[in-house]
Amino acid sequence: MSGDAELLHLAEKIVAQARAGEQIEAYVGRARETEIRVYEGEVENFTSALSEGIGIRVIRDGRTGFAYAGTLDGTAIDDVLADARDNVAFGTPDEWSGLAEPDGVAVQPMVLWNEALVVTSTARKIDVAKELERRSGASACWNAVGVQRTGERNAGSDRADRDRDRDDQRERDGARNHGNDADGQ
Repeated sequence: MSGDAELLHLAEKIVAQARAGEQIEAYVGRARETEIRVYEGEVENFTSALSEGIGIRVIRDGRTGFAYAGTLDGTAIDDVLADARDNVAFGTPDEWSGLAEPDGVAVQPMVLWNEALVVTSTARKIDVAKELERRSGASACWNAVGVQRTGERNAGSDRADRDRDRDDQRERDGARNHGNDADGQ
């Protein structure tokens, strides 16, 4: 079973456990991230991480309970569902509380996944980061995040990392120019 199919199957299995008078929503996710930072032609930082987790929302009698875990272990999932059910008792009653219902508006297709990012080898990612640095004359960072959700996938760069890299570069540029006044003295 593919990653998407596995996550969707898991979410459907949880939702199927709804009791009479209860609505269940399950958010299942898995993300793989690779970050390679290059400075002066050498790998300065390399990070590779896999994370996964689940969030379950239970709605009953106008009250909402929520729980989550940072694992997809079967025992943990059972505990999360039990905790979400228990947390319903602490929810504030809301007559409008409930899951969204289809309204007849067609779902718009979106391209949220780039398989090329997933199948790109680590060696190739390092080469791309080095080439980016060489061409730009500045430090470079390859940051690809592959996210799989219940039937959705997304890949791209993390803006916070780009902003941090930009700030780091400004600091390095400032250090090179430190002591120079406006006239370049």
